[in-house]
Amino acid sequence: MRVTLEPVQTREYSPIREEVFAMLRQAILTGKLQPGDRLVERELAEQLGVSRTPVREALRKLELENLVTHIPRKGVVVSEISRKDVIEIFDIRASLEGLAASLAAKKATKEDLQSLRDLIQEMEVATSNRDTEALNDIHDNFHKTLCDIADSPRLVQMINSLSDYIKRFTKTGYSIPGRSSAAMREHKELLEALEARDADRAESIAGDHVMNSKNVVLRQYEEEYRGSRLYQSNV
Repeated sequence: MRVTLEPVQTREYSPIREEVFAMLRQAILTGKLQPGDRLVERELAEQLGVSRTPVREALRKLELENLVTHIPRKGVVVSEISRKDVIEIFDIRASLEGLAASLAAKKATKEDLQSLRDLIQEMEVATSNRDTEALNDIHDNFHKTLCDIADSPRLVQMINSLSDYIKRFTKTGYSIPGRSSAAMREHKELLEALEARDADRAESIAGDHVMNSKNVVLRQYEEEYRGSRLYQSNV
């Protein structure tokens, strides 16, 4: 393991195993722990200031999420990211985002729609300023607002979980030439469908938006891994 982790901060209402799991999961999803990094129970327990039992339980949960892999004679390592992973995650997210948009079209209030209009205006300003970092933040806020309007906590939880995975292997898609203007059109079309209470059209546009993002991320992924064993084994 190439990085040092901070000791776990225990809280009365949260079991230590959950705190350990959350810390390790976050370290993997944010890139602090990289694919191929070896995770040794003893070392982790010492760094986190806990016994080996909660570490072992956390590693089992991470394996269920495919974030770590147990390799014979090597132990537990942070899982590699495959092209298949990228495709699967975006395909699932497209369906979930489509459902969220469909629900939002039926439930949005005038105030909700105005909030989305305001965010699109902010996107236009960020686009004209070529501020990709701000644009990415506003984009995330737009989709968070859309999910809030859908008012389906379990759906939001699933979408957020997939968003965490996506952040693990993608840079901002708005750095790709032409993507910011295309995404702007997609957001405006989605807003028009919401205003018209057209649930089917909103679902279709939201799903297509995610699939277009998938194509951008696949381009980024292939440029990064082209020629590597990982890329060749997953085309």
